[in-house]
Amino acid sequence: MNDSQIFFIWGQESFLIDREIKKIISKIKQTSGEEPEVLYLDADELSPMELMEQLEFSPLFALQRVVIINRPAWLAKSRRKSSRTEDISKILGDYIQRDNGAQVLIITADEHAANNRLVKMLDKNAQVLNIKALTGKSLKDWIKEEFASRNCTVAPEGVNLLASSGQDMHYLLNLIEKISLATRDETVDINEIETQLNSKEEIKVFKLTDGLLRRDAKISFAAFYKLLDQGDHPIFFLYMIVRQFMQLGKVKYYMEKGYHKAQIIEETGIKEFALRGVMNNARNFTWKELQRLFRLFLEADVSFKTTGQDPRMVIEMLIIEICSRPAN
Repeated sequence: MNDSQIFFIWGQESFLIDREIKKIISKIKQTSGEEPEVLYLDADELSPMELMEQLEFSPLFALQRVVIINRPAWLAKSRRKSSRTEDISKILGDYIQRDNGAQVLIITADEHAANNRLVKMLDKNAQVLNIKALTGKSLKDWIKEEFASRNCTVAPEGVNLLASSGQDMHYLLNLIEKISLATRDETVDINEIETQLNSKEEIKVFKLTDGLLRRDAKISFAAFYKLLDQGDHPIFFLYMIVRQFMQLGKVKYYMEKGYHKAQIIEETGIKEFALRGVMNNARNFTWKELQRLFRLFLEADVSFKTTGQDPRMVIEMLIIEICSRPAN
């Protein structure tokens, strides 16, 4: 690891990446003695020129600034060269070469696309952190610690059930918070965990909708086929997908207006335990993409009601469309 003011953080577990970003910001605060300005950029919605302008830092209002670019499409596996990729490459190269003062740039990705020229540039010039997902005992210990921090204890079989559920850590933390609030005594009943994991309306389909919001086709398809095996109907999936993307649109709107979490909760009515995941994924979709997806949702609904097309195939095509990022 070098001492660059640029961080490239990659891994599948977004919860751990978010935690690493918080550690970096906290360290900056401790070193400088002041709260740094934190700026999230949706690089996929910005033109290369707009991105370049946003990366310019003039310390008029804050001596420290942290710029975070979460999972930009231009760090994915390269399909073909494009003028946009060339422009981003030049902007990033120029940024690396100049003195950016007290600004820290953090770029994240789900995977390390070694053949991507921008990834190669970051490998050479940034502090590269591969954040690996917790598994086995480390995941179980984390679950126990989270319950303990909420003055709750959970039996080993309950910990094992959560650890083997296949859910990501944002989901598990939301579930732990929900169960802890609902538990009247200090010992969590395993039946309560089972009930929450199997809740049809909110929890059972969460893995599918979360995978879609993250644009992760592998997770989305695995969850979809598992739900089919359990006897759920594709029409129910469409309902839940549309509802989740409506929430995403609302949250994205208020985030871009500069609203804080408490204000977003007040405006949308989304529960706090569910809001975090939506906020983390709000920048995965541009407004243009969301408009296109809602047209596809309408077409899928019409297809269910007026054609003989296989409902399973309709949802499969929808998953592909949602998870496919536009070519740069």
